[in-house]
Amino acid sequence: MAERILDLDPAADQEQRPALLTRHTTLIESAIRRSALPSRSHLGRMTAYHMGWVTPDGEPALADSGKRVRPALCLWACEALGEPPSCALPAAIAVELIHNFTLIHDDIQDGDEQRRHRPTVWSIWGSAQGINAGDGMLAMALRNLLAPGPGAERRMRAAHALSAAVVDVVEGQCMDIALEGSPGASQATYLKLATAKTGALLGASLAAGAILAGAGEDIVRNFDSAGRLLGLAFQIRDDWLGTWGDPEVTGKGRTGDLARRKLTYPVVAAYEVASPPRRRELRRLFSDKEPGGEFRLRALLEDLGGPALTAGVPLVLARDAVAMLDSCDLPAPALEDFAEVAIHVAERDR
Repeated sequence: MAERILDLDPAADQEQRPALLTRHTTLIESAIRRSALPSRSHLGRMTAYHMGWVTPDGEPALADSGKRVRPALCLWACEALGEPPSCALPAAIAVELIHNFTLIHDDIQDGDEQRRHRPTVWSIWGSAQGINAGDGMLAMALRNLLAPGPGAERRMRAAHALSAAVVDVVEGQCMDIALEGSPGASQATYLKLATAKTGALLGASLAAGAILAGAGEDIVRNFDSAGRLLGLAFQIRDDWLGTWGDPEVTGKGRTGDLARRKLTYPVVAAYEVASPPRRRELRRLFSDKEPGGEFRLRALLEDLGGPALTAGVPLVLARDAVAMLDSCDLPAPALEDFAEVAIHVAERDR
């Protein structure tokens, strides 16, 4: 059965979102909105704007709210282990709010002025208020998860898992900033960075759902490991999209990472195969941040085979994530649902 699942066709229509990501959309959206602050407050308006619910003036809006991958995976983990998905809803909402807190801060750190085809929070209200908005979302996430109610012990364990993931995410961000302009960093260094920055929260999403289903520690660890592998697949694909994706589809430009000389997988992979003269050229271009240098960098990456070097890696990692969960003796339909998401993450175009 595992072999059949791992052989799912990666060329399937990527515009069709996997069933796992849409099955509980209404449940997730209504719960997130219930957890939000009133949009008449300054913090409430900034966070509601970021979530796509209102305009900067606080008027109702119907903007892109994101993919909701993490809460969907959290509910799936609980359901796959035999409990109603509603049992994991507090953790699902918490992980989505945490994810959005990291996005608001990431936009500030990277200087990105667009997200989901709209101006970012900091570009409207300034960096200081953007920091406030992100901090507020983190506090809201933990407040809602730890509110009095049933399953307090399990929710406390889930909060520990999510808090540990936040520490990892921040460490990943620290590495990301520290390694800007360092094209010669090893692949192991990049994988450590990406696992912390992106994999940790996806791992915690699955782990928290398993915890709220009452799973044992071995199962929780496997779910966390599978999520971290999926996060690696997500980040490497994101790096590819950030360099060669279509801005009309992704909602962001494809010069930002190169303009900041960020350490991405396309850079690491190209550096590994480059000859000594080409490596020197890569280092020179990375150390010289003159305007327009990003276009010469992309041309050099392409000359070194950059798009092809990166394109197939996410799918390998996605299949490893499926194999990790296959050892948990899950029902076949549940594992097939996860496999569909894993391939979608690895082959997405936005």
